Amino acid sequence: MKKGYVSIVTPCYNGEKYISKLIESILRQTYTKIQFILVNDGSTDQTEKVAKIYEERMKQKKYIFTYVHTKNHGQASAVNTALKLVEGEYFVEADADDYFSDDAMENMVNFLEKHPSFNAVRGNVRFFKSDEKETEETIEIRKSKNPENTDLFLNYILEEDIYCYPGVIMFRMKTFLKNNKDKNIYINKAGQNWQLILPAIYHSKTGYIDKVVYHYFVRVGSHSRTKETFLSVLKRMSNHRKILKNTIKKIVNDTDEKKKFLAIIKNKYDIREKNYILYKIRHWKD
Repeated sequence: MKKGYVSIVTPCYNGEKYISKLIESILRQTYTKIQFILVNDGSTDQTEKVAKIYEERMKQKKYIFTYVHTKNHGQASAVNTALKLVEGEYFVEADADDYFSDDAMENMVNFLEKHPSFNAVRGNVRFFKSDEKETEETIEIRKSKNPENTDLFLNYILEEDIYCYPGVIMFRMKTFLKNNKDKNIYINKAGQNWQLILPAIYHSKTGYIDKVVYHYFVRVGSHSRTKETFLSVLKRMSNHRKILKNTIKKIVNDTDEKKKFLAIIKNKYDIREKNYILYKIRHWKD
């Protein structure tokens, strides 16, 4: 691993219209020891053409630009491809339609260098929407309600005071690899954030920076937010349950501890599914 380098990993499918904003934010970083790994997940648009435009500018800043074009297998599969190519001491994931604050890498790296006993650090996330003119409107800035809490492993399973978004958390690769030696995460179409974060913070301390490090694009009125069916919601819950179960089984070796975490996951999703079904029954005519 290259000491001091941050590997930023982005899986991208048909990101022609918005990938530039992310790449420009990476080029504006005040911290310059950066490897940017872009995995083109079988895009059918001009994603590759747009990405290659920035190759020379990254070279001028002495960035390591790693570009891979694969068949379309989904984001988690694309992340697995990227994990084999990571050279940095630190790791951050970013979605193709979001972007970083200019000093995000500097602030997070500085924290980890000043706090060697911490293996990860998180910051605040700004949710925004934009119109056709790309004028941005802030929806919310999400901060930690318990910034003194450094043991976040159980919180990420329970989702208590945790915002599980890419770009918000940076972790040391050595800790992730200690708990995920084969550099593979569980593949599921429901996402890949838990599979990356949980191995990195297992039996580790996570710090907190009270600054916005990441800007998350909210697709207001999108299909996923407005037209979910009864079955699709249950399917999403089932996928989340599978992600957590498979991740815990992979990284937790202690039998008693594993049983405890799996029981928590089962109880959480049993209750969620039951409550959702009862809610839909009560509001069936609505």
